[in-house]
Amino acid sequence: MAEIKEILPCIADPKKVRVVGKINTKDDSEEMMPYIAWLIPNSSYSKKNGWITFKKGARIITIHSDGFVTMTQIKDESEAIKILEEIEKIVKEAYRKKDEIDLSKPKEKISVTVMDVYNYLPKTNCKECGEQTCMAFAVKLLNGEKDVKDCKPLFIEKKYAGIREALLSLLSAAGFEFEI
Repeated sequence: MAEIKEILPCIADPKKVRVVGKINTKDDSEEMMPYIAWLIPNSSYSKKNGWITFKKGARIITIHSDGFVTMTQIKDESEAIKILEEIEKIVKEAYRKKDEIDLSKPKEKISVTVMDVYNYLPKTNCKECGEQTCMAFAVKLLNGEKDVKDCKPLFIEKKYAGIREALLSLLSAAGFEFEI
């Protein structure tokens, strides 16, 4: 079961915290690290150092082969627990899918830019999200300061259903998570 080991002040944002947590791992977790990394979009695996690191919004998360997980820019303890539980699910999935994952093939990385996000926004500059422009919203969305649901027209107006689905797919492929 995931647990919090330490909560520290965040260096980058005084309103957030850094967290050291621990997930349950098996004795062969070091061997499983490349498989776990394969299942995490845009992650980097360092065999030499024994860790996987990836970004989730503005957060930087590092999974160590001993089961320790470090996280930056975390809102609170409940968010940290949620992330640790998500990582535990990925680890379980890696064990289930180990024989299906071909580590010899290069892992495709999907990168999302501000312009990629902007292209799938309504471009109305309506300010309903709290930002002056859709471009400003796109920047804050990628930095983890806004949630995609903050763009009200995207979710209320039927005419934006197509671009909404495309944006959600793009963000999901790049490792962003959201609840709709």
